[in-house]
Amino acid sequence: MENKTPKKKKAEKLTNPPDPKLKPNLSSKMKVHFMGIGGSGISAVAALAKNHGFNVSGCDLEKSTAYSDKLNKAKIKVFTGHNVGHIKNYDLLVVSPAIIYQNLNHPEYQKALKENKVVVWNKFVGEYLLTDKNVIAVSGTHGKGTTTAMASLLFEFAQLDPNVIIGATVPQWSSNYRIGDSDIFIIEADEFYEKFLDYSPSTIIINNIEFDHPDYFKNENEIIKSFEKFCRLLKNDRNLIVNLDSQGVIRLLEKLKNIRGLTTYGYSLNPNPGFKTKYLITGNIVEKNPNGTRFRVYSDELGIDTEIKLTIPGDYNVSNALGVIALAKIFKIPDEVTKQILANYNGLGRRFEKVFDKNGIIIYDDYAHHPTAIKKTLDALKQRYPTSRIICINEPHSFSRTKALLDEYKGVFESADKVIIGPIFKARDTKTFGITGKNILVKAMHKDIIYEDSIKYIIGLLKKEIKKGDVVIVMGAGESYLWTREIVKNI
Repeated sequence: MENKTPKKKKAEKLTNPPDPKLKPNLSSKMKVHFMGIGGSGISAVAALAKNHGFNVSGCDLEKSTAYSDKLNKAKIKVFTGHNVGHIKNYDLLVVSPAIIYQNLNHPEYQKALKENKVVVWNKFVGEYLLTDKNVIAVSGTHGKGTTTAMASLLFEFAQLDPNVIIGATVPQWSSNYRIGDSDIFIIEADEFYEKFLDYSPSTIIINNIEFDHPDYFKNENEIIKSFEKFCRLLKNDRNLIVNLDSQGVIRLLEKLKNIRGLTTYGYSLNPNPGFKTKYLITGNIVEKNPNGTRFRVYSDELGIDTEIKLTIPGDYNVSNALGVIALAKIFKIPDEVTKQILANYNGLGRRFEKVFDKNGIIIYDDYAHHPTAIKKTLDALKQRYPTSRIICINEPHSFSRTKALLDEYKGVFESADKVIIGPIFKARDTKTFGITGKNILVKAMHKDIIYEDSIKYIIGLLKKEIKKGDVVIVMGAGESYLWTREIVKNI
């Protein structure tokens, strides 16, 4: 994870380094070094590259990240810190976009740039791993990891043998990637830094679009323009699967009206959504209880009229499932297979993940850091534990995001009984903008919320207050997974 303070001028959109256009001769063991290898996406890319025949090494500022074990299992040599000596003998340097965004003066980057041997990891994926593949790209502000996992497990179970890159660990694989033997490649496509523009998919799923990544995008208009460029990259079948309950998606569809050749599949929890697509799938929630959600799926155009049960709670997961159902129809996967996989889907790493259940105390770890995701996740937790006291420990993600989305924190923590806001994870920020966790306290307007800037104090407070029957959820995308580990050790 790259969090080093930048040494460059004001953050702005940066062009990718020149593409060296080096085509690998896999039998020659082309030497590729991955800089920032501890991140979720780039770690998966490194492992897939090694399987493809590349001689892979990597480095990261952090000695250990959530993906270190996967790199060790793939037998990839990982150095701590950055040193130009890492690329004494190399053919290509692959970097996380965060590296370029944070600090253009990294010695490895400067050396490789001068030698025209550097490429960002998403471009490496597009040019080296997705060649001649039938690419399914799953995107959106929220839920793309879960949707990618649902789709990937479905395709695996349907014996379509997909290749997969996902930004979280799939428990069934103990990994955030899968190596398949078909031409199908399912990839979680991230809008930050416009990484998804390096893929040329035949099918795109867009779960939703909201303003996010204020350290890169100025406003929602910029994000929608980026998604528009992404959709214009569709090739071959040109399938577009979209959530019609998202106002950002509706704004995008208005911009895509004049594009010929797109086959659009809309899905909605509303039987009469406000935008018309060629194919429509609707979901009607029949029952919600601690054991999951039962909903009716209907599509006249696609011949669907069936009931499905999800084990994982949350209305947003019903929406995610509807996108996967549309995808299954495109690839002619039998309805019964789809129903079975969705009914048995139990989540993925750091997405509503139960990490402790002992002596009547339950602890969850979750990646949610955008106010919308926080609220929906807490609502889902309340669905599962309607009578329990829910304690939310939240790590705000970046000063710039907290500032930009501050007004959206109102009512976000309603489903929690007690909320503890911890120190803000600075991510790529170079300044604080005068923001602390106290600002969230004011905006959230929760009956029992405090701010503490020490995780040690938070753990001590939790030890004093926690009791049998409590459910704790730790939420964040920075170092909160480490907080969770410490909490589990000390409870």
